[in-house]
Amino acid sequence: MADIVMDTNILSDMIAQYYEEVRDGGSFKIKGYLNANLVRELNKIVRWNTGIYEESYPGLVTASSLAFVEIARKFDEIARERFTFNQFAAFIDQPPEWFFISAVDKTLFLHLNELPGQIQFLGKVLPIEWTDAIHMATATSRDEPWLLAITDPRMRAVHILKDKII
Repeated sequence: MADIVMDTNILSDMIAQYYEEVRDGGSFKIKGYLNANLVRELNKIVRWNTGIYEESYPGLVTASSLAFVEIARKFDEIARERFTFNQFAAFIDQPPEWFFISAVDKTLFLHLNELPGQIQFLGKVLPIEWTDAIHMATATSRDEPWLLAITDPRMRAVHILKDKII
């Protein structure tokens, strides 16, 4: 069992596939930012919630409310006509039973404080963007075990994420 926390780009790819394939009984496919390992785990979670997967509870898929704000703020650029604004709003209003929208609130403060402010990446010291910090703090706030699905390679340099990135 492991919760999967998604960054904005992966969340948008997941929502697109949800409306293209998964919502009507299909399954996630390797496409865009959804790699083979992530697809395997997503499908386990969806199948368990539909009663098809019979092994132990595989966890939830989650993203912070900030990831949804990021999509809304740049909807045309991020959604790229793969899902409509009405579908996006419906997903937020009534997410599937296997998906959890995590609040960005005071419970993240401790987790944000545990993250480094900057990282060593490709021979440079770079700051961690605050949006990435929210995604990482959302992941570390989940009960163990959890996995983080990210697109920014700089986040792989954060020590506490070692072996947690899917």
